[in-house]
Amino acid sequence: MYKSIRFLLITIALLLIQNALADDVTYSIEKVTYKNLVAELYVPKSTKAVPVVIAFGGSEGGISTGKANGEMIAPHGVAVLALAYFDAPGISKTLDQIPLEYFLDAIDYVTTHKKINANKIGVVAGSRGSEAAFLMASLDKRIKSVVVTTPSKVAWYGMTKARSAWTYQNRDIPALSLGLSKEAKLIDRFSVALKDEKKSNEAQFNFEHINGPILLISAEHDQVWPSYKMSNDIKAYLESLNFKHAVIHNAYKTGHGFSQETAPEIKLSIINHFIKTL
Repeated sequence: MYKSIRFLLITIALLLIQNALADDVTYSIEKVTYKNLVAELYVPKSTKAVPVVIAFGGSEGGISTGKANGEMIAPHGVAVLALAYFDAPGISKTLDQIPLEYFLDAIDYVTTHKKINANKIGVVAGSRGSEAAFLMASLDKRIKSVVVTTPSKVAWYGMTKARSAWTYQNRDIPALSLGLSKEAKLIDRFSVALKDEKKSNEAQFNFEHINGPILLISAEHDQVWPSYKMSNDIKAYLESLNFKHAVIHNAYKTGHGFSQETAPEIKLSIINHFIKTL
């Protein structure tokens, strides 16, 4: 009972803060016709060019996660490019051998839009999508702000092929394959693979090349992969290099998909991060 009351009070407080931040901005949704991008652009009504966030999901594929971010962020005056990168018409059916050029094309697109401020571009993604978010942000300095939920610190093999999930300039991005057998728990398969220090270092992202602040959101009881530990590793790695941008790690005592209780706070933290950093 007390837990339910506490959750209700937190939710009400967060909604009040969120309403205070929002200017009740309306937005329109534009269908994107640029190269082979599968995307929709959520554009807030504004008399001036607005910041933009490129948003996509993880192993679920499709565009639904990107659209959910559009509905969440656009009312606060920040445009959102909801992007699918597999499991949609015209692009790869599975999360295998996805060219990073596809994500760089998404950056190119938003810089050409007359309603977008090309100097204020961010990216938000989760789970397997965090790999693409880190890769594109480390490759392209036009990304000025990053949010990742339950992230990985390394690239992994694809879903159906024994090769990296990602390519760049027709070459595989160094990646890890899962350890143990398929009968083992998923969390154990990821954890064992990460213990190979040499391969793990080769597959680790160049976080130091990212050109902006980073918000890491992890799950302490992640049952898919060790997002909490990997987030701590990312933060420690950047601190050891005196990374010039802020790195915040918010951890929650939940599983990989978080929980109903934590969702309002997590959503608000994402919105606030982009309002403050873009």
